[in-house]
Amino acid sequence: MRKSLLFKITGQLICLAATAVFLFPLVLMVIRSFQGSGINNYVQVFKTVNLAPNFLTSIAVVFGTLVIVSAVAAMAAFAFSKLDFPFKKAIYYMLLTGMMIPTSALIFPLFQIVKGLKINNTPFSLIFPYATLNCCFNLMVLKNYFDALPNELMESARIDGAGKGRIFTSIMMPIAVPGLAFVLIQTFLSAWNELQMAMIFINDTALQPISVVPLRFTQTAGVQGFPLEVMYAALVICLSPIAVFYIFGSRFLIAGLTQGAIKG
Repeated sequence: MRKSLLFKITGQLICLAATAVFLFPLVLMVIRSFQGSGINNYVQVFKTVNLAPNFLTSIAVVFGTLVIVSAVAAMAAFAFSKLDFPFKKAIYYMLLTGMMIPTSALIFPLFQIVKGLKINNTPFSLIFPYATLNCCFNLMVLKNYFDALPNELMESARIDGAGKGRIFTSIMMPIAVPGLAFVLIQTFLSAWNELQMAMIFINDTALQPISVVPLRFTQTAGVQGFPLEVMYAALVICLSPIAVFYIFGSRFLIAGLTQGAIKG
């Protein structure tokens, strides 16, 4: 049944239909961004707002979040998967309950912590909350990946005299590259597109991440007379780094998945 021509054609048609549904808003956004004044819509965005500080803030926030998440989540997942210590399951499931708490419920306490540490209006006010909120889900993903790796790899390394740190860095992590790649991509998208905390924790418009820029155009559209096409242009500018990331990152992700399958 699954190898029949009808099954393959039906599957391809369903995939094409789903792709068209998901791409339609993006294609419409790009088309509308060039209507009216054409490329001048993008020129007006750059003339009105100096986007360089916003891009630098987004890059700093995303980079700091990726470093913390990749290090903390990877080491924690390896510990929960391959090491034995007291109350391991209880601590693990307690950490996973963090995924059940909505982000909106954490805004006020997080803001009090950020304000108390006097790091508001700095990239650190977003890096630490983003990293904390992303670690719970990514911990689960990486732990499941480590669980699928055979324990014989660790036993062989112990026979050769390798310690836990050497086993983690030289054996487990190279094999877990596909899982880590997925974690980094998911964290990148979450940190780059986040809006609520970016607006509250950083009040200085010149230091806010690039995700806040379209909202600023919305708030000032009536005052400065921005047409709707300029709004679409601002959205395209903000989303363009994600498209570039996928173009260059998907190749490494597929290569990592293939390598992981061969090593597994």
